[in-house]
Amino acid sequence: MASTSVNRPTNVKLKEQDVNQKLQLYGIYSAFANGKVPTNKQIDVALNSALASKPLSSPSSKLSEEGRHMVADLRKVIEQAKYLLLTKNEGNLLQDFIWQTQQIGSGGAQLPGAPVDKDTATQHGNQALEGLRTLGTLILSNGQFRKLIQDATVLMRDVAGDAAQKAANKVNPSEDQLAGIDKPADDNTWHDVPDMSRDNLRNQAKGTFNKNKPFGKGDLQDAVGDATQSAHPMGSRDPADAADLAARDQQEGTNSGVDAQQGLRAGVDTLKGRAQDNVPEDSKDQTRQTRDAANAKKQQTKQYFQSKMPQDRRDQTIWRLKKMIVEIQGHQDYQQAIETLLTLAEEYGGHSKNISQQGAGTVKGAHTDTALNTAEADLKTLIERFANSTSSDDLFEAINNLYRDADKDPELKGWFRSLDGYIRKCLKETGFVMQEDATKEWDQLYDRGNFLLRDRYRDHTNRVIDEIKFIADQFDKDPQNKAFAESINNLFNDLGTDENGKPVFKQHLVKDVSTVILPGLFESVRYVPIPRIEYTDHMMDAIVENLVIESDNLMPNSLEVGSDNYFRWGRKTVANKNKNKVMIAVSGVQMDLKDVSYYVNKKEGFPSVKDKGVMDIFMGGSGFSFKIAAETADKSDAQHFLKINTVTVDVKNLNIKLKQSNHKLLFNLFKPLLFKVVRPVVQKVLEKQIRDSLHQADGIAYQIHQEAERAKAAALNDPENAPNIFSRYQTAAQSKFMKGQQKTQEAAADKKVNVAMTQHDSIFKDIKLPGGISTKATEYKELAAKGDKWESPVFGIGSAKETSDIPSASGISRKAHNAASGGVRGPQNIEPGTSTFGQAEPRTTGTGVSSNTGATAPSGTTTGPNGSAGFSNQVDQAFDTKTGGAVNGAPTGTQQGGTTLGINNPVLSGSA
Repeated sequence: MASTSVNRPTNVKLKEQDVNQKLQLYGIYSAFANGKVPTNKQIDVALNSALASKPLSSPSSKLSEEGRHMVADLRKVIEQAKYLLLTKNEGNLLQDFIWQTQQIGSGGAQLPGAPVDKDTATQHGNQALEGLRTLGTLILSNGQFRKLIQDATVLMRDVAGDAAQKAANKVNPSEDQLAGIDKPADDNTWHDVPDMSRDNLRNQAKGTFNKNKPFGKGDLQDAVGDATQSAHPMGSRDPADAADLAARDQQEGTNSGVDAQQGLRAGVDTLKGRAQDNVPEDSKDQTRQTRDAANAKKQQTKQYFQSKMPQDRRDQTIWRLKKMIVEIQGHQDYQQAIETLLTLAEEYGGHSKNISQQGAGTVKGAHTDTALNTAEADLKTLIERFANSTSSDDLFEAINNLYRDADKDPELKGWFRSLDGYIRKCLKETGFVMQEDATKEWDQLYDRGNFLLRDRYRDHTNRVIDEIKFIADQFDKDPQNKAFAESINNLFNDLGTDENGKPVFKQHLVKDVSTVILPGLFESVRYVPIPRIEYTDHMMDAIVENLVIESDNLMPNSLEVGSDNYFRWGRKTVANKNKNKVMIAVSGVQMDLKDVSYYVNKKEGFPSVKDKGVMDIFMGGSGFSFKIAAETADKSDAQHFLKINTVTVDVKNLNIKLKQSNHKLLFNLFKPLLFKVVRPVVQKVLEKQIRDSLHQADGIAYQIHQEAERAKAAALNDPENAPNIFSRYQTAAQSKFMKGQQKTQEAAADKKVNVAMTQHDSIFKDIKLPGGISTKATEYKELAAKGDKWESPVFGIGSAKETSDIPSASGISRKAHNAASGGVRGPQNIEPGTSTFGQAEPRTTGTGVSSNTGATAPSGTTTGPNGSAGFSNQVDQAFDTKTGGAVNGAPTGTQQGGTTLGINNPVLSGSA
């Protein structure tokens, strides 16, 4: 006898607990929407609860060994993410930053006047969008553009063909290798198994470096001694003697003959000689061969691309692009679109200039805003903590110095004005880009811009880049960042690579996902609360609430699909024929719904009924089942693609129990007769509904097909703009569905269906049903709004304990590092209209870079690890022929004592 029970009978206590968890998730969503975020403590408890859950703490024994490794890797990722976040975010800085950014006002400052109102700005935005759309349409529809794209595609295919051929030649073995595959190895030949341990590899690398390093500690000591001997007038090799003598000269104004420049040259010569002696000849030859091979490969690649794109072809491509622009400029829609865009750009450019003039006091006033200052401090501290607790002051100082110098440079502003004028001429003057003057003017702008960026402001840009690289390097060196990144890498490696690190498809993991993880996920969903459903029209009002679906019961127990194909090929008097039949059967859709609340008010007709109550709905065993048999339609059929042969619906073991009702006695009295009469009627209605829905879908598909065929016929007159088959059907389907939505809205003008998550969303606010989900959802939504500032108690999800071993965040400090000094090269404080083109050397000013010790490098130098000037820069300046051995661009005679080692040199200053 077949079972009449459900897969999972409703556990009322578990259902209430599960529904509350789901509704709490809705409350958390509401809290996020209100700008609330969880505290570190709430995050810690939630992550620990996830780690303590059954899937992660004790994974199923049905998982394969690789599946268990994947679960362990996922646990490691969550743990490392927890330690990383809670350590770096100590003090809830991230939460406070989010909150403070939402509270930013203007402090005590007056905001500058808004240039346009909201409606005008929206109109301007639409105009700009329409102008850009017009330009895009003109470009995409231009024949020159399409031909260029076509030619570029052909060229790339040619290059790809060459690359494929070369790759095949690279992979193929040589003739000697092919000839030797049938030869066995020599008799009694043995090879040692290499030691691949970590310590052995480290020792080998260390030994190789020590063997091939240019010079060691002793060589450096000899170089210092040679440098001191050449600098000291008496030939002493002790650096302290030279330092004392130089200090006495500086204090007493005497000249004892200390020649620091000669000493530096001697030291450099010693190091060069030792480097030449210490590097083995084999390493030198190998280095030269590697360098020569790289240069040859680079030259070969350059020649290959030059053969594919010779100068004539490049010039022709540029000419074709210019011709494309001229053709587009000649279109009637172009001038209107470009005038609109340029007018808006000019208008808003003027607005921004006025606002910047008004904003001097505004910016100062804005930084009196406590929220802004707090947000900036929070973000800065967070970035520095993630960057291995490294201060970002050097980076911001470099950016500020660059901005200040650029803002005071009239030459840079003039270049931008010239560039703006050139762009306007190219856009507005038809045919200007084809003229020789356009090329000459562009060459001048390019040369000036290249000079400003690559020469005049090169030190500034170098320093900013160096500071960014240093901060990025500190991110990589942070231990917790490295641990988290390593856990992520391990997870992905275990997902898609074997023990040798090679990509591999792991069938066991696919089986784990399909047979263990996904079914377990569906089971863990369990009870899903459905929002309050409301319906109203002129005939009746109806409400259904407290509808909780059990996922394991709702999922069909059986799904069957059968297919029968018939094909006949005929010739002469025998016609071709093909037929396809399909059968779909679903059974075992069950439900065990407890305490479903309802409200019914029949306002018109007979009988007039008004009732409010609670009921249980049960449908077990095979429950709701249906079977559909269909086949491809013939020409004589009314259908076009699919013909429905049979639809069978069966509803078994359905029972409704009224717990509360104004007509409970009457319902229980007539329930047996009602079920006996109504059940067959319901089955027939469902069968007809399924059949009608499938026929309607067949008709819609045929209408879409007809629409696409009409578009295909219309495209025959314009083959250049003919859409592909997918585009035709997509456009036809969108048109059909839009028309269907309009008809549905017109037919349902007096009907309204509402899905209310909370009581505030209901259209029947005065009707409250017992045990309503909307009531609980309203409570969680109100709970989400509680709490001080960004905090909210609704985030308290999970029951695990807090982590007790979270390390404290390290203190932020400035760290010594090498970086360019910054500064503007060439003449300073130039007058408007004056050009410094070609005068970037020597640079006369510069800004040093501070280390964590507070030391500052001299202008034109870089800061070493100890805060002093970089040794390599000192060498370059000492032998710089452009400045005659000057330091920092100044003549040698301007330095005290006649030395060229710079004003911060320890020998000169007596600090050695």
